[in-house]
Amino acid sequence: MSILLDRWGNIIYDSSKIEQFNNNMDKIEKEFLGNTQDIYATNKRIDNLILNVSGNDITEVVDARVNSNGTVYPTLKAKLDAFERTMASYLADVNTEIGKVNETARKLEEQLKALYGATEANLEIYVDADKGNDTSGTGASDAPYKTINKAVQQIPRALNGSAVYIYLVPGIYNEDVYIQNKQISAIFIQGTNSTTVDPKNKQTGVFVRHLNFRDCSGYLSLRGLNQVSADQTPNKSGTFVFTRCGYASVGFCRFDDAKAKTNSVPAIVIDAGKGGAHNSYFINQYCAQIVQYTAHSNFPYTNTGTGNTYSVISDASLVQINPPNNVAGATLVRNGGMLS
Repeated sequence: MSILLDRWGNIIYDSSKIEQFNNNMDKIEKEFLGNTQDIYATNKRIDNLILNVSGNDITEVVDARVNSNGTVYPTLKAKLDAFERTMASYLADVNTEIGKVNETARKLEEQLKALYGATEANLEIYVDADKGNDTSGTGASDAPYKTINKAVQQIPRALNGSAVYIYLVPGIYNEDVYIQNKQISAIFIQGTNSTTVDPKNKQTGVFVRHLNFRDCSGYLSLRGLNQVSADQTPNKSGTFVFTRCGYASVGFCRFDDAKAKTNSVPAIVIDAGKGGAHNSYFINQYCAQIVQYTAHSNFPYTNTGTGNTYSVISDASLVQINPPNNVAGATLVRNGGMLS
């Protein structure tokens, strides 16, 4: 503020000096008022430039540098830069998750195609008890699974027009396997050497403790398998059990664990379904084949064996024995069952 004021020449207090003093006061008041108006105008311009429509309180400038978590940034640009970096990181994470969703959708599409018969290829799964791996394996011939249970988990619920083949490399599969509710035209579980084995003369080398099929339609085939640990089967239910299934075929298998006889564990059970054994060998068994609950089964002369308590038990079911019965052991009919 620059004001040109009159100065008193002497200290004599007279009327002229009173007039000078009053003039000076008028100049000061006028200049002060002008400066106050300039400051107000400047503040308004600042409000318009920085705040625009966000408010007219000077605290708005500080608030513009504070985020929703209460962090105060040194400048508004610093806050905007931090927000931009946060959004960029968030968008990168979103893109990653979208990629995962797309991959899941792709796999789901493949499974749905298999489930509803959109694929024409059969499903082939390899298992090797010695060299397989349930974690890193894929089920391919050069990357087999270790257990039958892992292979069974890969079977879809339905597979229209195609079959499932589970190939077992010779080894010991001391496990309980349950296969349930599969609407598939055919499921084959067989040793990789099944076309060359002769179960009557020696063990097949593919040792399996317990396979249990329930409510599976289609053709169910077991070939080239060898009974093991018969006394460990759940509830002594049987080595191979088929309950309410389409058609069960047990061929070129060997049942030779004497613990089955001492523990009354049947070799094959056909329960409320159809099927039977053929070209199989039974020695020291409690029963080669039990057919029960209105099942319908056949038991051809190609089956052989000795030292069994029963060869066939028909319990409220029909068993057709194609003579001669070459499996030693008594036949038993109960609860209205029939042998023919």
